[in-house]
Amino acid sequence: MSPTIYYILCVLLSLMVLGGISMMSRVKTAVMGNTLSAVAMLGGIILTLVYNEILPAWSVYIFLIIGAGIGWTMAQRVKMIQMPQMVALLNGVGGAASALVGILSLAAIGINPNNNTAADYPIFSQATGMLALTVGMITLVGSLIAAGKLHKLLPQRPVIWPNHSMFTSLLLILTVGFVVLGSVSIEGFPLFWAIIGGLFFSSLFGLFFSIRVGGADMPITISLLNSLSGVAGAIAGMAVGDILLVAVGGIVGASGLLLTQIMCRAMNRKLMSILMASGAKATPAATTPTTASKQEKGEVAAPTPIKAEKTAGSVLRDAKRVIIVPG
Repeated sequence: MSPTIYYILCVLLSLMVLGGISMMSRVKTAVMGNTLSAVAMLGGIILTLVYNEILPAWSVYIFLIIGAGIGWTMAQRVKMIQMPQMVALLNGVGGAASALVGILSLAAIGINPNNNTAADYPIFSQATGMLALTVGMITLVGSLIAAGKLHKLLPQRPVIWPNHSMFTSLLLILTVGFVVLGSVSIEGFPLFWAIIGGLFFSSLFGLFFSIRVGGADMPITISLLNSLSGVAGAIAGMAVGDILLVAVGGIVGASGLLLTQIMCRAMNRKLMSILMASGAKATPAATTPTTASKQEKGEVAAPTPIKAEKTAGSVLRDAKRVIIVPG
């Protein structure tokens, strides 16, 4: 297949994904949009196999069948109320795939024969490989924590450890540092240790980043992680020279970020306040001093008028305006 035909088909498939995401924003066309995006993904897989001349490799089809079987089983068994956990898990799988592609590109395993990026631009190739590795691992660990919180396998309340913000910032700095070390060739510092350091510290950052978010705010965090999975995929596409992966990853990253902003506005929350778990500390209830002194002296306080308890139905019936807040 000539590069010109390949690029034209990449543009068409990218437009199909973009159109599918647009159709999923409306209830009437959501199913059709999802189907269109799935067909575009299948077309992208076939196009990649043909263009890279690996269509006769039968081992690829074995793993495709296994993956399709797992996806079909999960789709049949997962209930609709468990869909946020499912989305979080799929985000994590996407992050893991991007991290794996980053590792393979750094190790020069399975490099695209039509891609000369590694030879012509070694620093760019190693930098994108390290970024795909670290962003993918942050997405994977963060998504697993989010799914665990929503599925009640982990505490749904915000978990804030001592000096949480300081350690989070330190882990981010260390992750960036190992990305830089893996991007340039430093004598006496093997690339292997840069990969291990990037894996370790980016995973810890994903843990510290997501564990402090409460269960009610997890849908927004999952939307942000969805955007990160797209970014990781786009960076992985740069590392291996796959223009289709770059385009689709960019589309997913941008749409996920827009969805995150829309959800924050709908919930009247700021993204940073959610990620930093602002207001998570509980304030203990205190007894007023006047009431305590009266009880000590034996004086009887004035009886408090008891109001009739209202049921949810009566409150809704008497309400003039009702606001539905997601989450």
